Amino acid sequence: MTQNAIPDSVLDLHQSGAPIAAQQAAQQAAPQSTAQAARVDFEVPAKVGKYQLLERIGSGTCGVVYRAYDAILSRDIAIKISQVGTLDQQNGKMPGAQKAFITETLAAGRLSHPNIVTVYDAGIDGPLNYLVMEYVEGVSLKQYGRGKESLSPHRVVSVIAEVCKAIDFSHRKGIVHRDIKPANIMIANDGSVKLLDFGIAISTTADEAAGTGRPALGTPNYVSPEQVSGSELGPRSDIYSLGTVLFEMLTGQQVFKAREVKELFKAILNEPAPLLTSVRTDLPVELEQVVARCLAKSPSKRFSSGAEMAQALGDVLDKMAPPDMLTPEIAGWVPVMSQLKFFSKFSERKVACFASVSKIVRFSAGSTALGKGTIDNHLYVIIEGVASISGYNNLSAVIGPGDCFGEAGFLSGNRCDSDVEVMTDIVALKIKSADVNALPEADQLAHYQMISNSIVQRRNHVEDLMLDLAL
Repeated sequence: MTQNAIPDSVLDLHQSGAPIAAQQAAQQAAPQSTAQAARVDFEVPAKVGKYQLLERIGSGTCGVVYRAYDAILSRDIAIKISQVGTLDQQNGKMPGAQKAFITETLAAGRLSHPNIVTVYDAGIDGPLNYLVMEYVEGVSLKQYGRGKESLSPHRVVSVIAEVCKAIDFSHRKGIVHRDIKPANIMIANDGSVKLLDFGIAISTTADEAAGTGRPALGTPNYVSPEQVSGSELGPRSDIYSLGTVLFEMLTGQQVFKAREVKELFKAILNEPAPLLTSVRTDLPVELEQVVARCLAKSPSKRFSSGAEMAQALGDVLDKMAPPDMLTPEIAGWVPVMSQLKFFSKFSERKVACFASVSKIVRFSAGSTALGKGTIDNHLYVIIEGVASISGYNNLSAVIGPGDCFGEAGFLSGNRCDSDVEVMTDIVALKIKSADVNALPEADQLAHYQMISNSIVQRRNHVEDLMLDLAL
């Protein structure tokens, strides 16, 4: 196997015919599919239906997604647009984008779940289909792994456990997603996790035709063996795909890599998936066992449901010791952090839990750590070093280990109301509000209480200074 990954394009793996023939067809189609995903072949108006389009936020082979505004309900929404397709009179086939629109619209009628993006409306406006969804501010898992920024193992497991709940719900409603991949999993700014895009889903309900006799679609690096072979698909196909995402988020690499699609599909069908601990020796064996079960070639050996997989991941989270939650760099600072006043009422596990969703950042003496007017939704907790932060009436307070700054942006998204000037080299924890919101509720409360105490103490300090000056 080479170390080159196949592009994440959506390919058409026909259920009929020999698997190798399907693989060869997909291989030939790959470069073209990638190009099509980046191009819009139809004119997009300023307004679709009652929705005013604002900015393009995504695209694919089946259409484009815009952030838009619903003036009647005064809210931003996401709207997916595709061309209306008509039945080909020669071969009797419906264009893929039109099938995706119909499929996702039908799925939306069944799927109302906290971990699935809500669909509000659907319709046709002239030559365009449109599907209106909740607008989720955040990032997809595509932003992580594979040489990019990484999430902590604890956070990865927490996120995937939430996706398990989403697919468990969809499976119980008779819908198999078929395209679970990092780009279709969103982490919202409020910490919630959302599964997107049921455009190529199939129904497992016997009396419905959705998916019957249709091509088995998917994204090459995340498809299950049964998608490659053209076998009948069930819920455990989604379990396999979610397992590939879990492996990638934990290791930074995909399960199988190949230069050609044909080679990739042969590996998915025949090669055993690598063990998790062969790439990450610091991860617990219980987590390796979960991943291995997801990636079993035989569907019968995988988890029977999303709920069962979520339970297994929950058990792993409960057993993960603090070092398992942390990068080596952060783990080295935990003994120091445990002595800071910010964490004075925290157990070692709670300190590790907070640190696991944080990053270590450094600021050089003489620099500005955070400028007045800056929009930054991170909180910074100083581990080592000293800074000055402007207060009221241009007075300043000196902050050091155990103090924090950036609260205004972290708590409410407001601009920073002061300059934070670095007096000595600083080492600090940097954390987003969304990541704190993803922690257990009891931990969230404790952390927000400490942040509030820090704000009050600094304000009292500045007010004492003002009183001293007045006297």
